Amino acid sequence: MPRWTFEITPDTLSKIEKDTLAKAITDNYVRLGIPAFLVNVFFHENRIGTFYSGGKIPPHTVFFVLDHAARSFPSEQARLDFIDSVNGIVEPILDPKGIKWEYNIYEHPPDNWRVNGMIPPVQQEELWQQWIVRNEAVRYGDYLETKN
Repeated sequence: MPRWTFEITPDTLSKIEKDTLAKAITDNYVRLGIPAFLVNVFFHENRIGTFYSGGKIPPHTVFFVLDHAARSFPSEQARLDFIDSVNGIVEPILDPKGIKWEYNIYEHPPDNWRVNGMIPPVQQEELWQQWIVRNEAVRYGDYLETKN
């Protein structure tokens, strides 16, 4: 459901930094009641000369986009708190490296979101809890069965 897509030049972030970001991003959504398996983080490494900022090749710049499906911020305070959490995740890694970072958050209508062809049961608390507990998409009707 949430998808973060980072656009970077090669070697801007180390594997450890990418791992740290992906874990912190996932943990942030899990804290908000989103199953971990729905959190996706992509790092697109663009060759030098294939992305520009201000008409120039940026030496130390990271752009990222957050795509959210099915949920929107319930209040202005929730939106601001979430933005603070985003800043808290990326700032400790990017700021010490002198990286300029910029992002956008997009909210998409829930009617367009599918997982394994199913409408995710965000509004069906019992089923949604099964998705969280199992950390996988649970077919409708199967959620009452237990896995051994």
